[in-house]
Amino acid sequence: MEYKPVRQLPPSVARKIAAGEVIDRPSAVVRELMDNAIDAGATRIHVEIANGGIDLIRVTDNGSGMTAEDLALCTRTHTTSKISEETDLLRLSTLGFRGEALSSIDAVSRLEIRTSRENSGSWILDLGNIRAGNHPIGTSVSVEGLFENFPARKQFLKRSSAESSQCRQIFIEKALAWPGLEFKFSVDGETRFLLPPAATYLERTLAALEPKEPDTLFSQIHGVGDRFTFSAVLGSPDVVRADRRFEMIFINGRRIMEYSLLQALEYGCEGHFPNGSHPVACLFIDIDPSLVDFNIHPAKREARFRDPGALHHSVSSVVKDYYRRYAVRELKREEAEPAQDFIFPSDGTREHPLQSRSSEPLSKQEAFFAPKTYAEYALSAGTHPHQAAAERESPIPESEAQDFRYLGQVLGTFLAVEKRNIFYLIDQHAAHERILYQELMETRHESQNLLIPYRIEPAGETDTERLRRIQRDLADAGFDIEEESDGAWQVASVPSRWVGKRTDLIGEILDPAVEPESLVTHLYATAACRAACKDGDVLDSGTAMRIIRQAFELEEPLCPHGRPLWIMMDREELFRKIRRT
Repeated sequence: MEYKPVRQLPPSVARKIAAGEVIDRPSAVVRELMDNAIDAGATRIHVEIANGGIDLIRVTDNGSGMTAEDLALCTRTHTTSKISEETDLLRLSTLGFRGEALSSIDAVSRLEIRTSRENSGSWILDLGNIRAGNHPIGTSVSVEGLFENFPARKQFLKRSSAESSQCRQIFIEKALAWPGLEFKFSVDGETRFLLPPAATYLERTLAALEPKEPDTLFSQIHGVGDRFTFSAVLGSPDVVRADRRFEMIFINGRRIMEYSLLQALEYGCEGHFPNGSHPVACLFIDIDPSLVDFNIHPAKREARFRDPGALHHSVSSVVKDYYRRYAVRELKREEAEPAQDFIFPSDGTREHPLQSRSSEPLSKQEAFFAPKTYAEYALSAGTHPHQAAAERESPIPESEAQDFRYLGQVLGTFLAVEKRNIFYLIDQHAAHERILYQELMETRHESQNLLIPYRIEPAGETDTERLRRIQRDLADAGFDIEEESDGAWQVASVPSRWVGKRTDLIGEILDPAVEPESLVTHLYATAACRAACKDGDVLDSGTAMRIIRQAFELEEPLCPHGRPLWIMMDREELFRKIRRT
């Protein structure tokens, strides 16, 4: 192999390599220049591109502008007005801070800056030279011939339409995160977006994303935690997308890719969207800058949190409460204000009533897994729950008057019912699961000793700490669990009506995806799911009618995992669906 000595790269080559970490395509230029405009305190920002941003990108703002001294320094490497010392990185309050953007752009394009600051004159920077100009207060940055002097980068650019689409996406993301500002976007001289200042995230989201569904199917919710607050714009379960492109996370005004928070959104809406589909969900978080680090990615697309667990739990809880309440309201035909602005409790718990700024407070209800009243468990008196679905029942006595008409079983999965001129399709598994779950919750303090105790051997200290943390809650729920001298744990008793195997229980107790605060309800929910009748089970009319009757008596017609127990249509809606007038 030929010997090649170590040598220092020429400054021009080094600058282009460094620029490639920040500026990889036109949309990156748009992102950096919009960040600068927002940091400058602009209230109006105009983005113009030509030929996908390859020929021209111009961002004009009415911000604070720059002096001639600022202009002389701004294109040098690591020059910035955002920070002055190392400790500033621990409390960032601006979108930009590294001082790389203008230097990187200048290295791979022809850059012109026109700027004016109050009482400091107007100036133009062009090809490295500064001269007096005539520009209103604010700044206009023009970028032409992107990557003309860097062919290795230019050859990887896509068609102008694709690059335009990427620039448009960055524009929309910035507009979503800053609803109080006016944004304008022009492509090849034609205005594509003009977004006036909006009062809420909901208003801006509807204007920027232009969903095909009615505005009434979207809501804005809020949550508060320890040193953080958040808002989320959510589409109802009728707003369905095939991918996660419309699930977006914003932290302190910038969009980031954060898997744990995307997961929190998915957990919150679990059970309300068909398999393989996703919601429209935009999450906007304001957090103490000392609790988040943006300095871990060259383009600031990622962040690291000091305590991601608290944020994850709060988001998933608030989102779950929203979809639960939405489903209950729809199933009970409660009248709802369109696009309400819901307020959720600050600690993410479910004991507090939800409030609406535009309506009277909703009635207080207990936690999702513990409704206040329960229907009588009468599927099979004296029979263990998991046997009820399999055993044939005699018809319900005529003395038990019904206010519904059972029409039959459909597709081995649904129970067809007519009640008060409403047609229902009831999910037999979900309804039976909810009934069994409530019976389990009512008898959760009744325990039975195991003939042979279950033994749990923790895989490490993490498992041990988890077991210690949940020990008391499990005991209150009827699971007697104790730590032994050899480090193993022993389950001596379980709730009398709990259904499951040793492997089921151990797997669920140690599953890190199940938060300790919801473990007990998770155990009961999965036990009820295992015991309930399944899709394809043939039910005799007596059993089916008992399930129907008890389902209608439920206070919250949702299965323990949050799925609605039924769909329903009145005569008018049914006629409309079959296009009969």
